[in-house]
Amino acid sequence: MADLGAIIIELVLYLIALLIIAIFMKIALGFFSNSKHTEFGQVFLTSFLMMLILFLFDFFLPGLLGLIIALILIWLLISGRHHTGFLGAILITIIAIVLYIVVAIIIGLLFGITLIALF
Repeated sequence: MADLGAIIIELVLYLIALLIIAIFMKIALGFFSNSKHTEFGQVFLTSFLMMLILFLFDFFLPGLLGLIIALILIWLLISGRHHTGFLGAILITIIAIVLYIVVAIIIGLLFGITLIALF
């Protein structure tokens, strides 16, 4: 039963991460004028597939090798679904992560809490 509880907690955390990723990826896609399918539903589906890839590789192949393979698959997914190219997908990922960090720091400063530990 404890294993079921741990799985449910991990799935809830992945769902929260999915919503956060979808929001910041939508913003990051807005910086690329040639990107297609930038509606929130399309971005949410891409984010869902990204989280599924991350979950499966984290579950079946944990570690750095699994992360590298998952990132390559995610970048191929982004470039294929949104027509940004492979380097554009990498830039979208970097922009989304930087936006998340900046927003987390600002919200953390406003409310006096730590949302992300950088060091």
